Amino acid sequence: MKFSFGNKSNVEQSLDIVIPSKEIEEKVSAKLLSAQKDAKIKGFRKGKAPLDVVTKMYGPEIRQDVVYDSVSHKFQHLVEDKGLKIVSRPNLIPESMEQDKDVKFKATFEVYPEVKMSSLGRLNYTKPNCSIEEEDLEKTIVNLQKRMSKWEPAEAMSESGDQIKIDFVGKIDGEEFEGGTANDFPVEIGSKSMIEGFEEGLIGLKASEEKVLNLKFPEEYGKKELASKDVSFDVTVKEVSKPSLPELNEEFFKSTGIEVTSLEDYKKEVRSKLEEDLKNLLRNKTKQSAFDALSDNNDFEIPKAMIESEVANMRNDTARRMGMDPKEIDQELFPASTFEEEATKRVKIGILLNKIIEDKDLKPDPEKVKEIIEERAASYKEPQQVINYFYSDEEQLKNIESISLEEQVVDILLREAKAKEETISYEECVNGQ
Repeated sequence: MKFSFGNKSNVEQSLDIVIPSKEIEEKVSAKLLSAQKDAKIKGFRKGKAPLDVVTKMYGPEIRQDVVYDSVSHKFQHLVEDKGLKIVSRPNLIPESMEQDKDVKFKATFEVYPEVKMSSLGRLNYTKPNCSIEEEDLEKTIVNLQKRMSKWEPAEAMSESGDQIKIDFVGKIDGEEFEGGTANDFPVEIGSKSMIEGFEEGLIGLKASEEKVLNLKFPEEYGKKELASKDVSFDVTVKEVSKPSLPELNEEFFKSTGIEVTSLEDYKKEVRSKLEEDLKNLLRNKTKQSAFDALSDNNDFEIPKAMIESEVANMRNDTARRMGMDPKEIDQELFPASTFEEEATKRVKIGILLNKIIEDKDLKPDPEKVKEIIEERAASYKEPQQVINYFYSDEEQLKNIESISLEEQVVDILLREAKAKEETISYEECVNGQ
């Protein structure tokens, strides 16, 4: 058996497998004798057919099975012997399978990349600082009111925050296109649910007025046939509605999930929730900045098989969030290209985090695991039952241990790398600016 292994930094590798013809033929003969004992061939009693008849009927199929089984076993043996970390199923390419001659195959496959990680102390990441001001609290409460608001038709001109009901006809090069026409279509101005410029173009209009919006589809538009194309929309306003905000009373407080009677107590509860959310948001932003620094300072080849696997996971998650069965999703609706960039980032970070875990010889911290489980259980009516469930279910516990390991790595990364503090507003923090 021959073995050809390229540069260790390359993830795409191959090996040549040569199996002596004697070894193959001995296995084929043994399987034919075994098949002869159970063969049911017309004109012969079970197990009494001559070997040459059995060979004629089953020989080619048995030989092919023996060849591929032998090659697969040889490949697996070599992988274990060399300590290779295979990340893709090998592509076994036959080069010679003639009877009475040595069998020759080429196996191509991908291996887990070897990573030489730069010192964590050389990394620089941004640590954002942010606090909730009174203005932020007031805006949050107004937004909660808007969610509960009722829309009331108005004679006034439309402005940002209004809901406007329209008929529109979209045209590209003067021709209507599929999906570009709608009647009695509600648009909330400022919601950013339409392409850039559409909602802004609806400001300052009254019922029965008409307007032509000359716009451009974005480069990343979901329908590729429309991406980057100039488009015009003939718009007719049917109705302009203004939001009628509910009163800040006990009924409203309860409708938002907060059981208080006074506005002062309501503000305290809302601020407390905002501060908890902000704490997690700042942690995630800091972590992402550190991950970006880690990724930017460590270059290596990423196995395609790992990216393809992550793309599949992301596609399935997207389908589930949309209430679709992942087994029945149309891949044209969720093309791989949509997920590849993010999938590549995730895989690269995963490889780097695993490298840190190996280098630091990290193990799941029982206290960290307990903390995560208790935090997740806290939102349930009977937390202890949920805690017991996590500890009794091996798969769930392993998932939590994986999360705890990542958090341990993040703590090391943030401790050893250099932080640059940056003060940002609450709005910038929430909106990702």
